[in-house]
Amino acid sequence: MDCWICGEPATTGEHKTKRSDLRSLFGKPDQRAPLYFHTDQRRNKRVGSLDASVLKSSARICNECNSARTQPHDRAWQQFSEVLRENEYLLSRRGSVRANRIFPYDTRRAMLYVHLYWVKVFGCAVAEGGIAVDLRSLADSILSSRANPNIYLSFGWMHMPVTMAGGSNVQVAMLQGVCAFATRFHNIGNLALNLMYAIPGERRDGLIGAWHPRQGAKRLRLKSFDVESE
Repeated sequence: MDCWICGEPATTGEHKTKRSDLRSLFGKPDQRAPLYFHTDQRRNKRVGSLDASVLKSSARICNECNSARTQPHDRAWQQFSEVLRENEYLLSRRGSVRANRIFPYDTRRAMLYVHLYWVKVFGCAVAEGGIAVDLRSLADSILSSRANPNIYLSFGWMHMPVTMAGGSNVQVAMLQGVCAFATRFHNIGNLALNLMYAIPGERRDGLIGAWHPRQGAKRLRLKSFDVESE
């Protein structure tokens, strides 16, 4: 199997939920104190390690892309996630946050890296699920360190009754045989994110207030997904 990003032989799998997020929430599980993994098909699967294959995408990428090439993107998301979750009580009531509060230095570049981290996550979902999206466009964004024109992010909060993390199935809307819009919801504890793919001309409700790097990195809108889901 070849890496969907660069085409080299692929040997590693990307975590579906960032490993640092899982460790922040759950520590280091083991066989005596496991995590429990749920899908539509199976519930309460015991997971005794954060490196378990069930936590990773079946779409493979090479070690270079999974480490050196995308490491700055991974670290940017780790910082973004940690800062927002550490300030949840304050930020969940403001409705927005200045990006330079999260990244005091080189804010625009750091937010681009957050975007590119989710480009990688979506690309793995596309490769794994055979979704009719041009993987080459996603890969080129990562290889060139440029924003993908079709990937949007919406950040916010969803207060969960228990500590949990994960992503939903990808919901896809097709147009003439190709994906016109796709959405996948993620949560890390109470921090929530809606990852969206949209071709030009799409006017979906989820895109209202969503962020893209071309909008700059001054202020990010935070949504209450609790309200939207009622």
